[in-house]
Amino acid sequence: MVFFSRLVAVCALNCCSAVLAFAVVDATRGHPLSSDIPAGPLPQALATFADQTGLQLVYQSTLADGRISQSAPAGLPAAQALGRLLAGTGIDFIFLNSRTIKLVPQSLAARPPGRPTEFSALEEIVVTATKRDEFLSDVPVSATVFSAEAMRELGMKSIVEIAAMTPGVEYDFSTQWGAGILTNLAIRGIDSNVGTSTTGVYIDDAPIQARNANFGNPYPVTFDLARVEVLRGPQGTLFGAGAEGGAIRFVANSPNTTTFDVLYHAELSTTEYGGMSYETGAAIGGPIVDGRVGARLSAWYQKMGGYVDRVDPLTDVTVDKNANESWKKAVRLSFALEPFDTVRITPSLAYQSVRLADTPSFYTYLSDPGAGVFRNGKLLAQPAEDSFSATSIKFEAPLGICDFTAITSYFDRTASATVDTTNVAGIVYFGGFGNPLGPAYPTAYADAIPTQLGLHQIVLSQEVRFTSGDGNAPLKWVSGFFYSRARQDDVRDTYAIAMPTSPGIDTDDLHTDTLAAGFANIDVAIAQRLRMSVGVRIDYTRSEFTEYAGGFAYGGVPPHSNSVTDETPVTPLFSIEFEPAQHSRVYAVIAKGFRIGGTNIEIPAECGSSPVPPSYGSDSVWSYEMGTKDTVADGRLRFSASTYYLRWNNIQEHEVFHCGFGFVANAGAATGKGFDLSADALLSDRIGVGVALGNTDVRYTRTVTAGGNVIVDSGTVVGGVPSVPSPWIGIAYIRSTWSIANGRDIYARAEDIVHSHNPGPFTELDPKSVGYDPAYRADPSTNQLNLHLGLLAPSWDVELFVNNATNSHPLLQLADDAPGSSLLYAYTLRPRTVGLASNWKF
Repeated sequence: MVFFSRLVAVCALNCCSAVLAFAVVDATRGHPLSSDIPAGPLPQALATFADQTGLQLVYQSTLADGRISQSAPAGLPAAQALGRLLAGTGIDFIFLNSRTIKLVPQSLAARPPGRPTEFSALEEIVVTATKRDEFLSDVPVSATVFSAEAMRELGMKSIVEIAAMTPGVEYDFSTQWGAGILTNLAIRGIDSNVGTSTTGVYIDDAPIQARNANFGNPYPVTFDLARVEVLRGPQGTLFGAGAEGGAIRFVANSPNTTTFDVLYHAELSTTEYGGMSYETGAAIGGPIVDGRVGARLSAWYQKMGGYVDRVDPLTDVTVDKNANESWKKAVRLSFALEPFDTVRITPSLAYQSVRLADTPSFYTYLSDPGAGVFRNGKLLAQPAEDSFSATSIKFEAPLGICDFTAITSYFDRTASATVDTTNVAGIVYFGGFGNPLGPAYPTAYADAIPTQLGLHQIVLSQEVRFTSGDGNAPLKWVSGFFYSRARQDDVRDTYAIAMPTSPGIDTDDLHTDTLAAGFANIDVAIAQRLRMSVGVRIDYTRSEFTEYAGGFAYGGVPPHSNSVTDETPVTPLFSIEFEPAQHSRVYAVIAKGFRIGGTNIEIPAECGSSPVPPSYGSDSVWSYEMGTKDTVADGRLRFSASTYYLRWNNIQEHEVFHCGFGFVANAGAATGKGFDLSADALLSDRIGVGVALGNTDVRYTRTVTAGGNVIVDSGTVVGGVPSVPSPWIGIAYIRSTWSIANGRDIYARAEDIVHSHNPGPFTELDPKSVGYDPAYRADPSTNQLNLHLGLLAPSWDVELFVNNATNSHPLLQLADDAPGSSLLYAYTLRPRTVGLASNWKF
């Protein structure tokens, strides 16, 4: 049954972004301020300014969206007051006439034609990682934030690009099952293929992550987002279950009730050895009733050309050229209702669909990556489709001493896929098909064994929170309540083409996870330059699991099993910050994150009499982090760094019997250490450079065995090869801008993305391990160079880009179906792609 969600939510919706500059204008134009304008969301401050001064402000809504104003006292002349409000926002203003002011980005204000664009300071970024809008440089958390402008310039469309550009983040998928199915996302090496996700995934404040089963987490596309926040380290106190390694938040653009804007995007590209790709998207927003009702509508479509050919493995004849095409589409509609000046209600509805024609995995023995030959020899095509709708309502309003926020969201996701399991079935169940190449190789299409996968995931969540109103006060606090009910139904049906009425495996697994939590965080100035923050979250969790199982491969398994478990995890946080100088901050954080436990199913009698625990509990991560954030040289150099040590306790491990069945137990323990740093600098008024670097090393500290088999070895890397993190990730860029006539700029940018090889050791290479396979290895080091050349104008831009300019083709996630098999799978970076993208803003 499909639910429709309503939301009644109240909140102090603030977004912000930043750095300083304003134009000198005639101070006599407009009335002086009649009353104080406090610091707060910039759109609201500008509306108050216009009411008091009688001046008209003209600007694109996206310019002010997400930015926070400074305060301005009563009595200031209009121009001085506006300059005070805009200080630190990166926005200038120009008087078009005595009554009309135009707001523009700092770099475009009052610049003589032909003069190079002058960057006086790096732009500040605003995040809501602490449940309030704050500058990233003021938040004691290690984070990478991509603004809408940055994502457009970098060509970020999905989680693949986000992870590649973020130190400490690992994203991959199973080469045997194909893209979009068994996906994996880990932050700071906190990685697991059982239980719930170790990384929290959020649309705004609503959790949408999934349990590890047939499919991985869902990920929104980036079109018409305000930003994407990647928060490293446990975020359990404010964001709850699942964010024990970190969290990724996809923050959508908000509708505007006062200004109108239009965005249109178009792109065309071609991939070497492959097909053409294209995409288009549009967003329109503005007032319906000026100052009271606004709306925003966006729609986006992408078709990606393939580059892997599916061939007949019996004859080597191409069956489907460029088979791994994909299609994505997304639509979002939101409204803003402001019945009173201090109340804002924001209902929204989003829909997204991703469809894959076939897997990008290929057979290594049929392919020649150096020559651009990528061939998949599966008997059957392996399509997949994953779609979701996300509905939410926010209600936000001040309540005197605090601001109130309530957010209700409803997330509904369905996914389906076909997996060709012929090769693994030939090894595990049939002893081969008689092919001299080995048991994994079929001899006829009648040998084909498809597996149909299905998923239905529903997440209903409600958060109510109270936030202290003055973000600059000596005492700041946030407290609230959270409730969610997540239901996930995974279906798997495996049968032989020749015997479609006799399934080998037929399972229906249903998980229902209910959480109720209260949380609070207090931030207090204990000295002039010293602040301390203390927080805690108490959750009640209940997990119910039901399985229906059948098929000849499941002989002896009870056809129906059910179990329930509940817990009360506590996740505290403590941080201390010291400001040795203006725009310089040193911090230390101790934080805990957790993910909920679950239940086990009964196993066949032939697996032995060893007892199977009916359930497993939550596991948790304690993180100890120190960091610094500095902005120097008049805002032309920004530097941040953090180092951490973590302990992962009671890790949920999959313990397998000799019969192939298994269970999950809290048996593992691990420690980790690493660091990340980033630096951005303006070398001149035209040239900017930057670097980001991250190191991750998380290893088991306890050997776990079951039935005489090793599950994990002490000292080995967490994750399970080949899905292990790169120990080192580095990103470097250089960007240069030249101004030409009529306010137009030309820019060139290059970024180099390097991921190192993980040398191990790995449990899977221990002959005593239940997962022993000498063919497994971690990904090799990779290096991807992307180039951009663009032309910028006030209302449009055009960019020529070359992704993977060196046409690098490393073998990634190399794997097989069973130890000793000569049939190996892999995928690679998308080959060199050249394209043209354009954006128009009105």
